[in-house]
Amino acid sequence: MITAVRRFRLQLTPQRLFAALFLLVLGYLVVVPLGVMLQETFTVHPLERFQIPGAMTGDFTTAHWERTFVGPHSYAFFYRPLINTLIIALSLSLLALVIGGGLAWLVVRTNLPFKGLISNAAIIPYVMPSWTLALAWLTLFKNQRIGGQPGIFQAVTGIATPDWFAYGLFPITITLALHYFPFGFMLIGGAIRNIDAQLEESAELLGASRATILRRVVFPLVLPAIFSTFLLTFSKGLGTFGTPAFLGGPVREFVLSTSLYANLIGQRPGIGYIAAVVMIAMGVLVLYMDHRIIGARRSFVTISGKGARAGLVDLGRWRTPLAVLVLGFLFSVIAVPIGALAVDTVMLRPGIYNLQNFSLHYWIGEASLAIGLGTGEPGILRNSQLMGALGNTMRLAVVVALVCGVLGMLIGYTVVRLRGTLVSRLLDQLSFLPYLMPSIALGSIFLALFAIARGPIPSLYGTFWLLVIACTVSYLPYAVKAGVNAMMQIGPELEEAAIMSGASWFTRMRRVLFPLQKATYFSGMLLPFISVTRELSLLILLVTPANQLATTITLRYTDRGWYPYTNGMVLMLVIIVITSTIVSRRLMKTDLAKGLGG
Repeated sequence: MITAVRRFRLQLTPQRLFAALFLLVLGYLVVVPLGVMLQETFTVHPLERFQIPGAMTGDFTTAHWERTFVGPHSYAFFYRPLINTLIIALSLSLLALVIGGGLAWLVVRTNLPFKGLISNAAIIPYVMPSWTLALAWLTLFKNQRIGGQPGIFQAVTGIATPDWFAYGLFPITITLALHYFPFGFMLIGGAIRNIDAQLEESAELLGASRATILRRVVFPLVLPAIFSTFLLTFSKGLGTFGTPAFLGGPVREFVLSTSLYANLIGQRPGIGYIAAVVMIAMGVLVLYMDHRIIGARRSFVTISGKGARAGLVDLGRWRTPLAVLVLGFLFSVIAVPIGALAVDTVMLRPGIYNLQNFSLHYWIGEASLAIGLGTGEPGILRNSQLMGALGNTMRLAVVVALVCGVLGMLIGYTVVRLRGTLVSRLLDQLSFLPYLMPSIALGSIFLALFAIARGPIPSLYGTFWLLVIACTVSYLPYAVKAGVNAMMQIGPELEEAAIMSGASWFTRMRRVLFPLQKATYFSGMLLPFISVTRELSLLILLVTPANQLATTITLRYTDRGWYPYTNGMVLMLVIIVITSTIVSRRLMKTDLAKGLGG
């Protein structure tokens, strides 16, 4: 008996305890909500019973699925948003691939000047909220056909932009592509840089032309990065909410994410959750394609770790003009939108852009119904509602960063120490699963799970902790990846030596493991912090008036047409995110653009 107890204690290692705990928690927070959400699509809800003859609340029904796929209004309610979603996702992926890949080639493989500046500036569009460019587009190009004041372009030139240019699919695609092209810049740039120059030199010695080398050597080696960029941006385009809401809402051009939101707030959860199921299914399909296509291509990559870097292409007389063109493009993507938002916040009367109309009323003015828009709202910096929302955002970002950092470190430790076991693989895949889900779909499954009390777990809807749980699960894949990468670089013999010295597990983590890879762990905390400050799609369904965030309150102010307040809040978020990114570089001594000419 004593031997059995001792053997059990020896086997009860920290990594096994953590594995059991994390599998239980992640199973409840990731797998169970999927089942609950699917169940909701077959359930009659209170207001839906009037649309289903003879149905009572809680009854089983297939009416939601029938109405969505074969009902008389299925095209308007489902197929049209689905087609719009696919058009936007496909178009923005191709455009982001061309822009990001083209910039990467110029920076890595040519003698283009100002490479450091270009490399660092090319990352900025992604760290800004995705809908920053959408609001900037409205500020610049909105017209009076939908109502309201004209944008800067019409005010200056007197030319009204057509509806298709000001709103709808075209500006949604353009602004999202400009937000996501840094994916292609980083992924394709890294792949091009790592190509061994000896491969190209060997092909050249065999008589291959430059075009043949590009087609038969360079392109096959970069193809996995190209596919990764396309699939990554495509999956992001499936679930984004802010940009389609701001630019598609005025002309009622819906996508799956905005359709899901409209159905849930319209008390039609059965139909709304079907849109979430479709988005999740498409996300899983994207991962499957990544595994089947890219995984197969990786076997052809033959990059030598000791190879030399390929020579740079001489741009000749086009060197300076191309540099000016690239810098002009980045200026128009970064400085022009931010400048347009800033200008709009200091124009007292909307649509009149001159010095006589300059005012700081929307920043520091007192509440008044007779000034400017006549909102009766004080300026942003004096507005307790807006400042409270910003404070909630910062508090949420700090809490989620700390929780993700700790969990990422512990799960990474568990996965690596149990490496090769079924438990390790299951825990790794389970923690990665939220990455497959479009953000608004992930938010909807937490709404389905925590809207009511379930057993000993109370309803969390409307609480700060539901936001913490949703953000933690959503950004856990990044933290876990950082934790796994950190632990993979630390040999087990260091911990074994500490064990032989009598150090407890907590002492080993505090004195040995964490100090060796604290920069990696810190990055696992910082990315969730930055992401929370600019998150809208994930949280739009979970916030209530009692726990508004800076991102969600901008949507409410935009619906009222109070763009100076909205643009001011976005500017503050952009400043916070960019400052956090700069500080993280200084503290971690890392650079997202490292290796791309920066």
